[in-house]
Amino acid sequence: MRRIIVRLSAAVLVGCGSQAKSSEDAGEPPAAVSGPKSPTPAAAAPELAGCPARAPLDEGLRQRSTAVPVPPVLRETMRSDMDNFAFSTLAGATVCVDASWMESIRDPALSPDQRFASFAWDGYESYGHVIVDRSGRGQVIDTGEPPVASPSGKLLAAADLSESGFGALNAFAIWRIEPAGIRPLTSVEEVPQATDWRIDGWAGETCVDLSAVAWENSGEARAPRGAFRAREANGWRFEPGRCGGT
Repeated sequence: MRRIIVRLSAAVLVGCGSQAKSSEDAGEPPAAVSGPKSPTPAAAAPELAGCPARAPLDEGLRQRSTAVPVPPVLRETMRSDMDNFAFSTLAGATVCVDASWMESIRDPALSPDQRFASFAWDGYESYGHVIVDRSGRGQVIDTGEPPVASPSGKLLAAADLSESGFGALNAFAIWRIEPAGIRPLTSVEEVPQATDWRIDGWAGETCVDLSAVAWENSGEARAPRGAFRAREANGWRFEPGRCGGT
């Protein structure tokens, strides 16, 4: 499934850790995702020692032998070891991400107000897109693919609907960004039989336009894309047509 690179207008971008070799090596960060402008309090360094121990992996499920490097854009807020990423919250606590399945991360970002950190990750027959909300006690969600923000920036939509089922979400989902925390609104797993699902955009705050390729056309170089929509009024379930249609 094609990965969608999105600029979020109101807020989003990565959560948890244990003991092992730590790393703060680099890679060049992408353009930052925009966010609300507000004073940023100084935060203590994250504590990997407070992150939970992870279950041992079967042999061959992880190829790396060192911690995933911490990219420069996240160096002030993130630490890593073999099994965990630790992120500092804006209040100085630590929130942890299970990194035991992850082989590498890419596209790291930190919102201008530093509330949200994010990255895409790849592992053995698996992938995802993690967002850490550093507000309050801290929160971690995995949207599978990079989410698309509504015009207000208060809602996020993600479509991780690959035929392999290797994504972390494996659904179409909507979240609401609260003053502290990100609240899930819906998760839809039953969708029309098609492939190469893509979010084409929001129509206001109550409808999402999507498109996909019919299975019988999936081998074509320029296969036609069918139009679908997910409306709040219909429980965010998929139906044929565009948001502007009847």
